[in-house]
Amino acid sequence: NGNQDQVTIPAAQTQTTPNTTDHFGVSGDCGTADASWSNTKNGFAFALDHQAAILVFQPYTSNTVLTDCYLTKVEVSSDNDITHTYTLNPTTGELTGTGSGKQIILTTKGSGSYANGFPLNTTSASVATNGAYMIIKPGTHILKIRYWVKDVATNVEGTITKVLSSFNYVKNTYYDMTASLDVKDYDGDHYYMWDAQD
Repeated sequence: NGNQDQVTIPAAQTQTTPNTTDHFGVSGDCGTADASWSNTKNGFAFALDHQAAILVFQPYTSNTVLTDCYLTKVEVSSDNDITHTYTLNPTTGELTGTGSGKQIILTTKGSGSYANGFPLNTTSASVATNGAYMIIKPGTHILKIRYWVKDVATNVEGTITKVLSSFNYVKNTYYDMTASLDVKDYDGDHYYMWDAQD
């Protein structure tokens, strides 16, 4: 998803199956390397230094209400830019420029068993079950992560939000974003009012 030295980290990213990086190319993954001649058989040898940062979401829950639900998307908002078109610096290889995009939405839907999204039926972090990867611009960010969860039986969708402290997300690094979604389940049959008599 680039043009010469211009790389776009899009605000809309899509992953169709858990624990796959197939969407990295169109989601802004990019890299630089110094190539050296190896031999006639192998040609040039090099190791890419990836210039984006990668968030790996791994939500889980022991809440029985949520275990039958699906993760339909992950919405990440930042206090500064994480999505835009950037320039690869030819000397350092790093992404340069300041963007205006402060939100990325990763849609986690595909086909077959993932048509409704990624399952939440695990009580501990499992990248194989619902690992979702998002490309962001490296830097120091305060991230707000909103997990969109849907009960396909009732067609009810809601969000669970986690706010993270300021952190420096560096290039060429995967960050495991494990998250317990054990929200309080209110039955809706008991109501309380301050100082109520009845």
